[in-house]
Amino acid sequence: MVGFGRVQGLPRLPLKQNEYVLTIDDGPRSDTTPFLLDILAERCVKATFFLVGKRAEARPRLVQQILEGGHTLGTHTYSHPDLSNLSSEAIEAEMLKGRDAVEAAAKVEGYSPSLRLFRYPGSSGVPPILPKPLIDMARSDGLTVAGIDYSPQDWRNSPPEESFKRLFDQWGDRGVILFHDGMANTLLLLPMVLDELQRRGAKIVALNP
Repeated sequence: MVGFGRVQGLPRLPLKQNEYVLTIDDGPRSDTTPFLLDILAERCVKATFFLVGKRAEARPRLVQQILEGGHTLGTHTYSHPDLSNLSSEAIEAEMLKGRDAVEAAAKVEGYSPSLRLFRYPGSSGVPPILPKPLIDMARSDGLTVAGIDYSPQDWRNSPPEESFKRLFDQWGDRGVILFHDGMANTLLLLPMVLDELQRRGAKIVALNP
């Protein structure tokens, strides 16, 4: 599979009705990631964290704590640029350097990851045209471009009630949900969403590369 995600115009994951995948972008961050992990642990929920390479380099222990919590990892470039403004060579460098940085931060005794999930910056906005070099590289390197189906656009750091409504106004019967690390209001929003999913009898499933 080259990629998935309704917002990106890619095929949707073959999820069953009422199954959802939880993903979190832009970490790790020392001021919010530990609290996100606590929220997920309290509810026995697993997520996939798409990490920015330079942040993973700076906080390898947080990367390892994500893994210790039973979560999976993906990559999110090295410096979180706007890929549409970069040359093919620069896009490739961002993807590879980001992947290498996250893999290095995640490497511990007995575990050496090979990360195959990649999400490009800007996945929650208006459906972008995926840069052709990104698709070509994904195919050649066996990477899966991880798009999304639903987003509360919590990167705006709106009041959690607004983000909650924004998310469920676009809701469907299955799909991939995007949250963002680093937003104070996401720490309030995430429990609200998880409680609502539980109320609806939804099942959160792991995203395995």
